[in-house]
Amino acid sequence: MRIDDSKEQNIKFDDFEDLQIDEQLDSDSTPSPFSTKNIKVNTQTIALSALIARLEYSEIDLQPSFQRKSGLWTNTQMSRLIESILLKMPLPIFYFDVADPDLWLVVDGLQRLSAIKRFTVDDKKPLKLTNLEFLVNLNGVTYKELPRPMQRIIDETQIVTYQIEPQTPKEVRYSIFNRINTGGLKLNAQEIRQALNQKGISVDFLRKQCDSAEFKKIVNIRTDRMLDRELALRFFAFRLLSVDDTFKTLSFFLDRAMEKIDEEETMSSELQQLSEEFIESLKFSELILGENHKFSRAMAVEGAKSLNRSLFDVITVSFSKIKDKKRFLKHAYIFRQELISLISDEQSAFSQAIFQGTSSKRAVLARFSEMEKLINKIEKLK
Repeated sequence: MRIDDSKEQNIKFDDFEDLQIDEQLDSDSTPSPFSTKNIKVNTQTIALSALIARLEYSEIDLQPSFQRKSGLWTNTQMSRLIESILLKMPLPIFYFDVADPDLWLVVDGLQRLSAIKRFTVDDKKPLKLTNLEFLVNLNGVTYKELPRPMQRIIDETQIVTYQIEPQTPKEVRYSIFNRINTGGLKLNAQEIRQALNQKGISVDFLRKQCDSAEFKKIVNIRTDRMLDRELALRFFAFRLLSVDDTFKTLSFFLDRAMEKIDEEETMSSELQQLSEEFIESLKFSELILGENHKFSRAMAVEGAKSLNRSLFDVITVSFSKIKDKKRFLKHAYIFRQELISLISDEQSAFSQAIFQGTSSKRAVLARFSEMEKLINKIEKLK
């Protein structure tokens, strides 16, 4: 058991995979069934020129805040795609969420669309075809330099699209995004939440929390897969919603929290208050647990480096509810040793609730109950 604060290591969480060692989000949950009548996905075959026009007028979002980055393909990969079109080879299906007819969201096909835009629309840095396999005479050619018959082949190419219709309920959309996101880098749960809540304030609200100096200093994780947004959302979810009979899985609970935040048209006084409490809770965690604790079981286990999401939510939420923080701070050492003991004891209800089946209702209630008991015990000390 580690208790010497002076030996605390400066743990860096600069690898996304490290963050998943301690906890796989909803790994023990089963999606809730819904009526198949609610699935509204329309199959449309459209001319590629229609997609190109949307790309030209920014009517397809290629840089959504939820997506993995566009433009990851090499020039050769992009060129081979264009060559396939010119050879009249069928392209894989494109998936779009068309809830907003003026701005389609790409569910699957981001890299292909980025390549097509780069070749046909981009005037600043147009793609020059390179390393073609069959049409080698076109190497070094841009779209504008193609003979008109070949431009026409591109324009008239028929593309099969699956379009998620606007009337599809939000809960169904979450499931559809999970099932048909077929790219090499699948969207995770938080990226899907970001996708389906673009019109509300929640996306920007969570971004602001994670952009705060306190969050960046104390939590210190990469942001490219929205893990920071999920962590922040956990805090607000447990402060805004109750873990009651409507709790199906933690993922569904977080879905509801995003929608709860979006019910506000602007920043409400409640959200402002919770935002301040979130930051204060992060700062208080350093006073109690020491700098560089990073919400990791490294507090108790040597060599452990992974931020534990369950530790994050139970600590930040519980600390935010402590009324007399100055008095509690006097017993920080005792609290820290008690917490380390709970984490270290693999048979304790708390340890099991933060390491095993952490997304279940049982585990959620257990870890918050055990933390409440520990805090009450410390608060009774003179």
